[in-house]
Amino acid sequence: MAIIQNITIDQDCDYTETLTIKDSTGTVVDLTNETITSTLRKTYSSATKHAFATAKVSATDGTCSITMTDAVTATLDEGRYVWDLTTTDSSGLITRRIEGRATVTPSVTRS
Repeated sequence: MAIIQNITIDQDCDYTETLTIKDSTGTVVDLTNETITSTLRKTYSSATKHAFATAKVSATDGTCSITMTDAVTATLDEGRYVWDLTTTDSSGLITRRIEGRATVTPSVTRS
């Protein structure tokens, strides 16, 4: 079962979050042989998706980052979204590790 984590993204700004990946028992997951994917959608059934760029911060400590550039967050309408982060191991097993709601806050200052 995935851990619930809600996030807030400021429209028209760069967004980065560092996350620690744990399994269902709360044990940190070694990400050395894992591929990380993270996606944001307006609703679970939305066809349009926005991918986060992902990177391992410390694979053995189970930490990774998710990032969206200001160019991407500028395309998001304000409001609530859903997001998740999955890992895929070397055998192809996909596991949803984190899921939650994302709130996109509107921007006043724009370029």
